[in-house]
Amino acid sequence: MNESHDGGKLITSPQNPYVRDLVALRKDGNVRRERQAFLLEGRRGVLTALELAHTKIGEVIVCEKILGEDAELNERLAARGAPVVRVSKDVFKKIADVETPQGVAAVVRMPEWTFEDLLKPAEPLFVVACGIQDPGNLGTLIRTAEACGATGLVTLEHTADPFNAKVVRSTAGGLLALPIVRHSTGKFLKLAEENRVRLAAACAHDGVSFRAFDWKRRPLGLCIGSEAHGLSDEILAAKPERVTIPLRGKAESLNAAVSASVLLFEAQR
Repeated sequence: MNESHDGGKLITSPQNPYVRDLVALRKDGNVRRERQAFLLEGRRGVLTALELAHTKIGEVIVCEKILGEDAELNERLAARGAPVVRVSKDVFKKIADVETPQGVAAVVRMPEWTFEDLLKPAEPLFVVACGIQDPGNLGTLIRTAEACGATGLVTLEHTADPFNAKVVRSTAGGLLALPIVRHSTGKFLKLAEENRVRLAAACAHDGVSFRAFDWKRRPLGLCIGSEAHGLSDEILAAKPERVTIPLRGKAESLNAAVSASVLLFEAQR
């Protein structure tokens, strides 16, 4: 159901079937995969989606009572020609994933990337999320990877859904700019071997110090393990080069996203 921004009917009932569909899209990973779309919430993320030419937008949902007058957003909407659905405050609060929503969201088609897309730029450096289950950690990892100029992200089994509402929100739009592909560990290792990708494994101990590590030889895939279990036996059996961040305090290890941030910015330095 699409409504025009200028004269479209206002949706006021939280029980409207269209509203229920949006809630399902936000909450249910199976629905997202079936539709190959996700709900992008928040002004910054929607502005990013409108700015990126490759992003396919189904519609933009706006609650003017919450959003207020937004000249920049209106200008981007007009330039893009994106359909707009106007909803009441109660409806938007039902759609939203946060207690204090910003009054704008969009239905966005999942970008279609391939493993080869990660290797196209000069000197490819990408991240491999090996079972990172916390959505906040994965969102931070995506945001950091995009910010430091990584060429993409591979998510392996047991990793959180990149299009989970919390992940999407914490990436601040980086999710749309960074190529992301999902593979099984076996498939990924096969692709890495075929494309002569060098693998580096972030390890708490027994690796080369991150400052002494040779980051220059590319393509390079930086493997980041799960918060609880680290890297899988299957990844370690591939004999990646081990890299470690020496710690001076009493902490045994760093948060997965923090470790990745330190390593990625060192690699790009």
